[in-house]
Amino acid sequence: MLVDENREEENSYEGEKVGGPVSLSSGLRRRPIAHSEVGPSSHEKKDRDTEAPIKLDAEAHAHIEKHRKLQEDMTDEMVELARQLKESSRTMHQSVQETENILQSTERAVEHSLASTGRATTRAAEVYSLASKTTCFQWLLILLMTCMFVMVVLLIRVT
Repeated sequence: MLVDENREEENSYEGEKVGGPVSLSSGLRRRPIAHSEVGPSSHEKKDRDTEAPIKLDAEAHAHIEKHRKLQEDMTDEMVELARQLKESSRTMHQSVQETENILQSTERAVEHSLASTGRATTRAAEVYSLASKTTCFQWLLILLMTCMFVMVVLLIRVT
């Protein structure tokens, strides 16, 4: 990963102190360097080293600038990705709103259709009931007319 590479490269330049001084306001922090000397003079040297500016060679400066540039590029890329994410979420929100409106109108249409179907079913049941009664009455009339016809034919033959 990029962060691990940065740490490894920074560690390789840890012990180098050649070149121009770098101020602490540039964003760098000092790292304590282990000394091989032991005793009070080593402690005094350490205090003196932390107060003095760090000196780096041109290669270290180039390396630091390279990483600053990478960090700026990554920051720019993250800003762009955040902008794209925000735009995508707005588009998705708008799409969800449109879908919700379509679903609501579809729901109203389905409810209206169900109500119409219910009314049509009730009306069809009434018509069927009336038709059933009418059909029964028609069959009775046909039977009565047939009986009258037979009676008339018999009356004509007998007389």
